[in-house]
Amino acid sequence: MENNVFEIFNENSTKRLILTCEHASADIPYEYDNLGLSAVSLDTHIARDKGCYALTRKLAEKLGCFAVTGKYSRLLIDLNRNEDEQELIVAESDQTLIPGNQNLSAEEREKRILQYYRPYYAAVEKQLDALTACQIKPVIFSVHSFTPQLKGGAFRPWQAGILFHRPQPMASFVFSSLKQKTNKVVAQNVPYDLRRYDTGTAVHFAKMYGLDYALIEIRDDEFADIEKGSTEWAEILSPILAEYAGCQFKKSAVPSDKL
Repeated sequence: MENNVFEIFNENSTKRLILTCEHASADIPYEYDNLGLSAVSLDTHIARDKGCYALTRKLAEKLGCFAVTGKYSRLLIDLNRNEDEQELIVAESDQTLIPGNQNLSAEEREKRILQYYRPYYAAVEKQLDALTACQIKPVIFSVHSFTPQLKGGAFRPWQAGILFHRPQPMASFVFSSLKQKTNKVVAQNVPYDLRRYDTGTAVHFAKMYGLDYALIEIRDDEFADIEKGSTEWAEILSPILAEYAGCQFKKSAVPSDKL
């Protein structure tokens, strides 16, 4: 299913696993004139999470589970924030001013919430309700990436982080599995400590429905070649997620050690 706000894969899936990807795209609706930003700025981490759309799509294909991806840039409105947060619509990101977000009126903020934010959350809620009605206990896995280094900041040495706002069985399982089964440098609640922020789609619905979840942050140089990187990470994550969520998954014809 596709509309002008989000894209859904496997809309009618009854698998308990739900994938979300809030920062999948750098697109800006035409009326906003790219928020006054150059194409170069829109091709950076401030506008989207590199590689995550491709990874989410590949995971959905392998696992046959429901997945939803945002269709517009986090700079228009950040789907991975609470409605009342200041950072829902930022005026500046990593020392880059966002001209189209300066002195934003209350009316414009509400317009973006109604048109671009709430429909995404409604799509997730609809799937949660459908699974719950079938007596299926959902789990959520949220896919994100991060820049190796913010302007003026230190290099971030982790290739991936598993985030949670409170200890979660799924987050613990995914973290320990990555440590055991890969040579990736992985840590918990990096590069952001979700225990301090208590925000985002997965956290919102985990608290609302009492769900188990995990959020992954992958350093975006892992997607220097998006096709190669997303394929590698799909091969890594699909058996882990399948084992935890009880899903069958499609095995690649290419051994993972050849990727």
